[in-house]
Formats: sequence, structure tokens, C-alpha cells
Amino acid sequence: MLIQRLMARKHKNILVNCVHPGYVITDMTYQTGIITVDEGAKGPVMVALLPDNGPSGVYFDQTQIAPFSSTSIPF
Repeated sequence: MLIQRLMARKHKNILVNCVHPGYVITDMTYQTGIITVDEGAKGPVMVALLPDNGPSGVYFDQTQIAPFSSTSIPF
């Protein structure tokens, strides 16, 4: 997420955001997720379709802007 914030500052003419789709029921989660693939796709699709004047440099948890957390950064 740090690189995403830096890129958003550097490239003012494009939107650069991060989105967490949620804990999705997939093979990768051994089918233990709590939301369907369709539900998990809502956030990434919404962020991809933001208008040109939409937010940039932010983190979305599914479809909501969420604060960055120091525990999200692995270093």
C-alpha cells in the first residue's frame, strides 16, 4: 500500500488505489471465505469504475474507504 500512495502522489493524472475484496470463498481460501465471488467483486469493480475526479491514494475495504493500518504494512 505504500507504493500505491507514492504512485498516487507522483501521477496526478491517474487514480491509484488499493482495494481488499474481502475474505472470498475460493480455492485459495480452501472454500472457507465468508463472502461469494460475486460479493467480493463489487469493491474492485467499483474502484475500477471510479470517475476521473474520484479519490486517489486511498485504501478501500470492499466498497468503503478505510484507514491505513500499521499492521497492514509488513515492514
